[in-house]
Amino acid sequence: SRPFPPTSGGNSTFWAWGAPPKPAPAPISAMADRGRVGSLRVGCKSAAQKEWRKSHEGHRDRVRSVQPATDMTAPTTMGMVHFRTNLKKERLLEDRYMEIDRENQVLLKKMSEAMKKPNPYKKLEDSQQAPPSLNRMGRKLELTRITQENQRMLKAIAAVKPVYDTKRWEDNYRRSEVHLKNCCAYPVITRLPRVSSSPSVLMSIEPEAADGSPSGATAVPGRGSDDDRNFVLKEGMRIDNRYFLLEMSTDGRSLSISAYDGDSQTSLELVVKEKKHRQLYRELNGDYSLIAKRLRVDGDRLMID
Repeated sequence: SRPFPPTSGGNSTFWAWGAPPKPAPAPISAMADRGRVGSLRVGCKSAAQKEWRKSHEGHRDRVRSVQPATDMTAPTTMGMVHFRTNLKKERLLEDRYMEIDRENQVLLKKMSEAMKKPNPYKKLEDSQQAPPSLNRMGRKLELTRITQENQRMLKAIAAVKPVYDTKRWEDNYRRSEVHLKNCCAYPVITRLPRVSSSPSVLMSIEPEAADGSPSGATAVPGRGSDDDRNFVLKEGMRIDNRYFLLEMSTDGRSLSISAYDGDSQTSLELVVKEKKHRQLYRELNGDYSLIAKRLRVDGDRLMID
């Protein structure tokens, strides 16, 4: 199955059997592949790089020194006077300045004439005053009548007696308080009179003596009990969702707190020692209603935070 050797005939060569082989590729020229610098085949790369850089710098020098084919310089006629100075514009500006000066002169003339004229708003001389008002006497009588009416109303308001009687109000309040106590099944704790006290009474506590022994407290007049204890708070309040009738009393040292529960008919007692009492007194500025807000019930015991 081998092909026969090629046979020569004249100036052509052909194979006896099968297709002729493909021709070998032609060598690649260096000028045809200048864009692909990495594939240039040179003997020395550093020398080739220097040669390329030298040719590139020469190209740039030639580009910088190239001369235009068209003359772009200003013509010599631009040096003439009518090109350097715009006479029309200067003429228009001069006319505008002359017009402004003329308007200023007219305005100044008008102002000077206005200043020379007499002031029409100035009061007339005594000899040229207008005649007095014709209804002057009538207006004077009307003003006198209004003044007298105002004086009469002022005297009537000052002489009227008050309709409300505070003394009768106090009597009615005492009577209704007695009826309230008769109708209630449990003790009624009401607010004290404003002249005596408020719901929370500030109890003054004397400082401790120099030797460490506590001193007594000044008693509030009219508020002492049999055992020389002064009640500083009496009011009803809720403690842990339960309503208690609360009483606080002190002898100037310890603080006794009593809470009565009307639903369970029980009474809870708590005695605050003097040290704790003084600490609470200083923290809350002597307001026992704030001390009452710190109370809580733990089982069947009354405690304070």
